[in-house]
Amino acid sequence: MTESTRSILHIVAHQDDDLYFMNPDLVRSLQDGDRITTVIVTAGEADGINVDTNEPQRAAVAPDFARYSTERGCGLRSAYARMATGDRDRPWRREPVDLVPGFAAERFTLVGHDDVCLYFLQLHMGAPTERGTRTRLHHLWEGALRTQATLPVHGCTVGQAQHITREQLIEALTALLGHVRPTLVRTMDPDPEHDGGREEFVCSDHVDHATVTQFALAALARHREAGHSPVVEHYRGYANRFWGFNLDSAAVGEKGEYLATYAGVDAPTVCPHGTCRTCGDRQLGPDPYRSTHMMSAAYRYSPATNWLRLGPGGRLNAFAVLAGRLAFWTETGPASGEWKGPYVLGDGWIAPTLAVTGLPGGPAELVGLRRQNVVGGGVTVDVVHTAQDPGGNGFSGWQTLENPDWAHGDGRRQRELGVPSAAVDGGGRLYVFVRDFDQGVACRRREADGTWLPWENLGGRFVQDAGCALVTERGTVELYVPGKNSVWRWHQPEPGGPFVLDDTLRTGRPATGGITAVDSGGGRTCLYFREAGTQQVMAYRRHADGRWPGSGAGLGGHGGTGAVAALWAPERGAREAFLAHRGSRGRLVTSTPDRDKDVSGTHWHESGEMFAGAPAMAHDATGAVVVTVLGTDGRLHVRRQLSPAAGSPLGPWLS
Repeated sequence: MTESTRSILHIVAHQDDDLYFMNPDLVRSLQDGDRITTVIVTAGEADGINVDTNEPQRAAVAPDFARYSTERGCGLRSAYARMATGDRDRPWRREPVDLVPGFAAERFTLVGHDDVCLYFLQLHMGAPTERGTRTRLHHLWEGALRTQATLPVHGCTVGQAQHITREQLIEALTALLGHVRPTLVRTMDPDPEHDGGREEFVCSDHVDHATVTQFALAALARHREAGHSPVVEHYRGYANRFWGFNLDSAAVGEKGEYLATYAGVDAPTVCPHGTCRTCGDRQLGPDPYRSTHMMSAAYRYSPATNWLRLGPGGRLNAFAVLAGRLAFWTETGPASGEWKGPYVLGDGWIAPTLAVTGLPGGPAELVGLRRQNVVGGGVTVDVVHTAQDPGGNGFSGWQTLENPDWAHGDGRRQRELGVPSAAVDGGGRLYVFVRDFDQGVACRRREADGTWLPWENLGGRFVQDAGCALVTERGTVELYVPGKNSVWRWHQPEPGGPFVLDDTLRTGRPATGGITAVDSGGGRTCLYFREAGTQQVMAYRRHADGRWPGSGAGLGGHGGTGAVAALWAPERGAREAFLAHRGSRGRLVTSTPDRDKDVSGTHWHESGEMFAGAPAMAHDATGAVVVTVLGTDGRLHVRRQLSPAAGSPLGPWLS
């Protein structure tokens, strides 16, 4: 993978959002020497009491909102200094910055590391009113407030409180995007799921997380109009607690150390930055592990591994989403090794993960989620479809497939759609699957004559949003979706038939991040996923008689998160498949079959630089395996087998 400039921008609501939900990706980017900018939008003043939330006498402490915000900011700077340099007390350069007329923020730059900057915008989480209530940031987004006040911290270089309009905040974030020119933007979940264990609607996440993400997306849309198309990643917040944890013990331990620094557990008696009396966020208490929020770092839109495919003319095509628009790359000729693109197409705002399918060798059919703002600060989300032209060069416009909850009176139901899965069977029927509001699975199919049938509820309960659809050698479609404690499977008894739930599958608990299903011949499907808590890659292959084994086989790996890309190697077993995933350092980890058929097992190797999402694999026109990733530099990076033979190694990185 060639060296390039990587600029990473984080836009978060509170001083600990990136530490809880984006690490270890954040620290890996710092360790790689990337240009890192983090924008903290709110003052994070909460209840203003910087005391352990488990302290019995806490209620007797008087709130001091400015002080608590000051000490949280100090804790965050200490954590960043430690992540970047190993020294929590490394000094920062502090200065005011005019973002747009009437709105200034404080910028902190790590001394000796000018590429590490923190911007504190300091908007009140809840500004007090004369009536004794507190306004909230989401009221500003929705238009119920004309302005929201800022909360200056102790020693602030900006001075007086400012009263910021909705437009000023969007323009300020747009200006920062223009200044930073990020290749990758990390932010939170704009549409968090509800608490599925309750009968009434209770959002699982902090309202500020989604609100700040709404502002970030509005700014990104304007940044895109100026000709910029960064990669955008969204991280789940409190909803992490619902699903299998996707960090191993080493990653959790490392994450805990930086959270302890943020909390001030290791703080000196006197603040080294001279900004506060008590360094750090003491609400966390002495044990950062008591919160399950830190046990995962999961994408809201779980990345798929099928975004590389052999298309018309024997050329490989790769598909992604850049700044909310479809992007695709194509080989210049069959197995040429040369690529052109990205071609960035379309309007609207498409979520980062696409479902890619189509008849073998034919035009691609893509399915995505489209977010649209409506009057009053609301949002609609629909499933959309587009098809590639027969020559493999362009696409038709997005066609709406609506939403399984389209007719429901509560618009919040539409926003929780999971990422789509899709498959085209041998008869040309297209099947689209999504997780719906009830956390089951809904399906919509297009018949061979082009007729779309209504959405159909397939059932299921507490499923994740990272399914995988597979067309078997019999021409039937199977769907596999991770759940809370195992994997759900739906299948067709005959091509074009109804879907039947298989209740015999008992895989063990999968981690958040997806599942991959491959046809291993003889009617035997093989599943690859990560085991919750350990993150090792698991293989789970159906027996020849149609039964499923009692447990999966551990294949190891280099830790990490996300789905595992897989291609079956003929005459080999589940451990000898072509496998690729995102390792603990955010880099590509691959295992390929040994030249000697008698040598079994996986052979994991790490290579390249940090990338976003999950890798993809496909065979080129010669039959050689090709692996692609979307780098945090926003570019497509490719490795190709030196020859089509099963034991041939992967060649060098190209981009």
